[in-house]
Amino acid sequence: MADKLEIRDLITIGIFSAVYLVVYIVLSAVLFTPFLFLLILPIGALLMGPVYMLLIARAGKPLAITFLATLTAVVAGLLVYGNLLIAAVNFGFGMLAELIAYLGKYKKFGWLTASYSAMSLWVVGQVGAFWVAPAYMRELTITSGYDAPYADGVLALATPFNLALILIGTVIAAIVSASIAQRMLTKHFKRAGIA
Repeated sequence: MADKLEIRDLITIGIFSAVYLVVYIVLSAVLFTPFLFLLILPIGALLMGPVYMLLIARAGKPLAITFLATLTAVVAGLLVYGNLLIAAVNFGFGMLAELIAYLGKYKKFGWLTASYSAMSLWVVGQVGAFWVAPAYMRELTITSGYDAPYADGVLALATPFNLALILIGTVIAAIVSASIAQRMLTKHFKRAGIA
């Protein structure tokens, strides 16, 4: 495995990163109730395993996940929320995912599953901010176009117990999704010459 990213790798990374981010943007629009908004982590983790694993199968080299982490941090953390700390949390989980995948040489399923689990937690930058800075997030939510009852509904659900449930649920969803993705890669994508 050559460690240097080539032009075709960059194109692949760009396409899969865009798909990954678009799914989260659509989820944010669809999961409009406070309860469903908090479930964006586990629902996203359940849906995005095949995209993430296919990205690694196609361009499993250092910096592939870093690009995805950078894109999510810039778009979600800076452009949507306009908050450097949220962007830093988004990026930090991506860097953890990159490190884990690197340790598994971008090939070992257990390491890739752990990497995907870490990457699935990137959205905790946005969701977790309701626990860490509730007044700020309430104001930001309202100035972003949501009404006060929506913001208050999210804050009412922002308990330590719910945060623990969300994080545990996200990791479980990521493991399930990675397992499904692994079967898909083996059964369909490799046979078709995609992975």
